[in-house]
Amino acid sequence: MKKILLATTMLAGTAGFAAAEVTLSGYAEMGIVGGYNWGGCTTQFYQDIDVTFSMSGETDGGLTFGTSIDLDEAGNSFGDNDGGTSVYISGAFGKLTLGDTDGGFDWALSETGMGTAITDDHTTHTGYSGNGGLDGWYDGQILRYEYSAGDFAAAASVEMDDFNGSGIDDPVIGLGMKYTMSGVTLGVGYQSNDDANEEIIGASVSGETGGIKYVVNYSDRSGSAPWDNRSHMGLGLGYTSGALMVSANYGVFDYDGGGQWDGYGLVANYDLGGGAVVMAGYASDVGIGYQWSLGLGMSF
Repeated sequence: MKKILLATTMLAGTAGFAAAEVTLSGYAEMGIVGGYNWGGCTTQFYQDIDVTFSMSGETDGGLTFGTSIDLDEAGNSFGDNDGGTSVYISGAFGKLTLGDTDGGFDWALSETGMGTAITDDHTTHTGYSGNGGLDGWYDGQILRYEYSAGDFAAAASVEMDDFNGSGIDDPVIGLGMKYTMSGVTLGVGYQSNDDANEEIIGASVSGETGGIKYVVNYSDRSGSAPWDNRSHMGLGLGYTSGALMVSANYGVFDYDGGGQWDGYGLVANYDLGGGAVVMAGYASDVGIGYQWSLGLGMSF
């Protein structure tokens, strides 16, 4: 997104601060959507608007800090509710982020969805995994620490329990590692919640060559409920030539007790320049239905 500088304040004479910056970015969509899922069929116009404020600063000692607020999600965004906001501080020690952010598992793995559609059709089919792991098990407010050295990066995360009157439950703990070599990135992630006996482990490989981008990911989840015991395999391919980008992804969930959920998604984007992109998306939930969208995305 383009960013408009609202204010840059030099606070050289104020102890504890070196500089502060506030930026505003926006995004809007318009188009038409349709499809046939679960016995219902609709075709209708669609529009959406999103505005994000980002603020950053730097201390005299060289620490950087900042926050972002997504006004599309920030109705209840303070205190113990993440609601589209996150806050961070970083330095030589690494980076610490709190709020609406990825846990260690999601941070480490690459998603198979590439490009975008006005209703994200290609990432909503029943075979798609966004690598969320156990994020959102409680209130979705996550504390993540990350550190990188050369081609290697690692992260650890914690999502604390919500007090529900029955006592304190165990937190969700996440770990992730990424390593890049010769343009290929390997990611490995793990998350668990001891109280619910839930855990997930996964890995992804991603890279790009000759305008072709590829992602393969795999995860295995186990838990006390039968539907929690499942594995997932996903594949994504994308190709960019000039202003045109096309991509496809396929995913399948295999349940230990039998049965599969699979589907695929397609996207075509054409960049008009100046922040405007023509977008077309399609998804098929194999054996269930389909959905599609066509429209214009505008970044400000």
